[in-house]
Amino acid sequence: MTRSVRTLVVALVSLLPLAVGCDRLRSSTAEDSGESTRALALRVRLELLTKLGVDGLRVEVTAEQGKVRLAGTVKKRATAELAEEIARKVDGVGSVANDIRIEGQEAAKTPEGKVDAALKEAELEAADALLETKVTMALIDRLGSDGFRIGTDAASGVLTLEFPKGMESARRRDAIETAKKVQGVSKVIALDKD
Repeated sequence: MTRSVRTLVVALVSLLPLAVGCDRLRSSTAEDSGESTRALALRVRLELLTKLGVDGLRVEVTAEQGKVRLAGTVKKRATAELAEEIARKVDGVGSVANDIRIEGQEAAKTPEGKVDAALKEAELEAADALLETKVTMALIDRLGSDGFRIGTDAASGVLTLEFPKGMESARRRDAIETAKKVQGVSKVIALDKD
């Protein structure tokens, strides 16, 4: 077992008892709102670790009255974007402030660096849009009209599929397997639509 996998396992195991107790804290009263705030932060943290794996370890989570703030420095833009999306889906989250920074952004403070960073970001956004389109077309081809119901979001090869409530698990599995086969997809994360 590698060191990073061991770290992730230890983090997940240590948060598991807290996450199990979070259901009890969801219905807390005003006098124990501090506990429910900590529980919300822990639920978001657990979901980030579950969905992002080791990448989630670099994201710091704070919460106050349904408002979640994500911070830290990550290596990939995909991690920063997905962290916000995952946090928004956690029960009890009203809003998310994404203050996650991407390593190397400091170099973009000079005028030349800003132009280079903007060009690189535009290229990445175009590549993500192309990948989303390819996946959507593959889903429609495979699943027919159900392919239109599945939301797609790509960030640096990491694809998020948002499934509508009520879509049967066999269709979900089929969609995930179809998306994994699209060239350029490095990872698939499945979420439920609100």
